[in-house]
Amino acid sequence: MSSEAAAERTGHRPDPAAAGYALVIEEKPICRLAIAQVLEEAVDLAATRTTGSLIEAAALAADQPPALMLIDLFSINYDFRGLERLLAAAPETPAIVIDDRVNPAFVQIAQDAGARGYISKDFPLTQFRHAIGAVFGGGSYFPARPPRAAGRNRTLSPRQMDVLKQMAVGRRNREIAELLGITPGTVKLHIHAILRLTGARNRTEAALLAGRFLAPNSDA
Repeated sequence: MSSEAAAERTGHRPDPAAAGYALVIEEKPICRLAIAQVLEEAVDLAATRTTGSLIEAAALAADQPPALMLIDLFSINYDFRGLERLLAAAPETPAIVIDDRVNPAFVQIAQDAGARGYISKDFPLTQFRHAIGAVFGGGSYFPARPPRAAGRNRTLSPRQMDVLKQMAVGRRNREIAELLGITPGTVKLHIHAILRLTGARNRTEAALLAGRFLAPNSDA
């Protein structure tokens, strides 16, 4: 049983200052529980605190820097700028980002933001634990990345990039519209433009191509 689960049963929360604590940014309770259990198996920490909010995570880290942070990218809406701000606010804390599946572009963006590791929910548990232990022990863990494609199209507008990012994580047009504060019709117009500019035949293919368009521009 994780220390946080034990705290819920007994009403007593362990003092994270005793041996450091892990801060997990994850919105789904079942995923929080699973991550806390794997953490307990991988590293020796006094407690695990959880939140689904970057703002709350920053407040917790400012109050008492954690010994380790794990940040689920979907839970923070792939807000890489917010991730960068959080990691900059706790520069001594090793941080690992968690994704639903490995996206080479997001691996690079996470590393550029200051994360020391990138792991996927579809990793075998032994690999998941190994990555956590490696980062907590002072190292880093990033999956091997293929070389970036040459000649990447650079003509997508910032708003088209926002829409493409949401397509890449499987959101529907109405969800994208609500998230970005635009109409579903405007989302459709952006998707038509994205298909034309990327050369994709449909939105599924555009989502698969998203990595090379969203990857940081190394020569900018």
